[in-house]
Amino acid sequence: MKRSLLFISLIISVGVSAQDSLLTAQQVLDMAIQNNLRVQIARADIDIAKINNNWGNAGRWPVITAGISNTEAFTNINQKLTNGNEIVSKGATNNILSANLSVNWRLYNGMRVVATKERFKELEKIGEIAFRQEVTQLSYDVLIVYYNLVRLHQQVQATSGIIALSEERFKIAETRFNVGSAAKTDMLQAEIDLNAQKIVLENLQQQIRQTKIILNNLLKREPEQPVDAADTAVLIQPISLKDYTARADTQNFQLLLAQRDRAVLLQDRRIINAQRLPVLSLTSVTNYNRNVASAGFFLTNLTYGPNIGIGLAVPIFNSNIVKTQLRVNEVQLKQQQLQTDLLRTQIQSDLHVAFQEYLTALRVAEVEKKNVDIAEENNFIATERFRKLQSNSIELRQAQLSLTDARDRYINAQYRAKLAATNIQLLAGEVMIY
Repeated sequence: MKRSLLFISLIISVGVSAQDSLLTAQQVLDMAIQNNLRVQIARADIDIAKINNNWGNAGRWPVITAGISNTEAFTNINQKLTNGNEIVSKGATNNILSANLSVNWRLYNGMRVVATKERFKELEKIGEIAFRQEVTQLSYDVLIVYYNLVRLHQQVQATSGIIALSEERFKIAETRFNVGSAAKTDMLQAEIDLNAQKIVLENLQQQIRQTKIILNNLLKREPEQPVDAADTAVLIQPISLKDYTARADTQNFQLLLAQRDRAVLLQDRRIINAQRLPVLSLTSVTNYNRNVASAGFFLTNLTYGPNIGIGLAVPIFNSNIVKTQLRVNEVQLKQQQLQTDLLRTQIQSDLHVAFQEYLTALRVAEVEKKNVDIAEENNFIATERFRKLQSNSIELRQAQLSLTDARDRYINAQYRAKLAATNIQLLAGEVMIY
């Protein structure tokens, strides 16, 4: 009784553990976005861009510095004054204490500060777009691995069904051989085919183990940590090429980044143009100087007080450096526009290719689903004929092979359609679960 209870509790604990490791596609995505290192690195880039985006970094505020020094000197003095007096002192001390507070503020520099601040803002937007791109790409990678795991489980289920049919065929062939109504070759061939399917099943299990390791890596988990797909089927959402083409034109991350790069170049042009304009600066220095000597003409000398000034610098000639920089910037802007147009053309082309692959996979899946139904019926009939000695093992073997191939093609066609649909979403800048 105790052993029975122990066995039951062990089964329950294993079942709970297996249940805990089952994750839906949404759970996998949430876990990956929260834990994946790629996302954390991209988020750090956003933080850096936000920190840099401030008026002080752009140069709006004054620069204030303070300094202090204290010097102690020992000198020998030998002075003759005009009135005939002489001052002679050996080892005279001289202490000099000085301090200053300076302010330098550029009041106007051709709107360079504003342009620099706008440039920082564009760089922050680039960081945000790059972060969203990384999250979307990660979602794509995770879903591809996840649905591949679902596909492998479907193939395991299909192969297990084929193994059951092969075992039944082997039993029938063995019975027919034992009663002398069939040759031994039928039984041996049935056993060979059964073993071949067992090898296929073992290879599928190995692929599942490898896929789980890859999935755990994306989730930032230990490779051996239990994880499995809770979904048992690959759901394929309807896709409208017109809708996703419009979304790609406004949401594709590569296009958005190219547009922001052009905006940065425009701000660079404003910064270059600012070099042609006058610079108005405000400077102020407050000094404190104290000189204490034990000998000499002045025993104590103390000066302190502020001063303030306004300076205007007008650029006259700088070897056409500004003109050269503007010409380079103009070429860069044209180049960036060409790259944006090239990207848009390539994305539209990739969308059409992915959509054709999507439609083809759907049509193939529909046909293969019918083939599976036909192959199952054909296998049932062939099995019954073989059981009743109305056919040979070759006919039954061919029926089983047809069923195996039909199931495998149907599962792969569904996965192809899911891959194409997810790829279309990625090109449109969004990866969602349906």
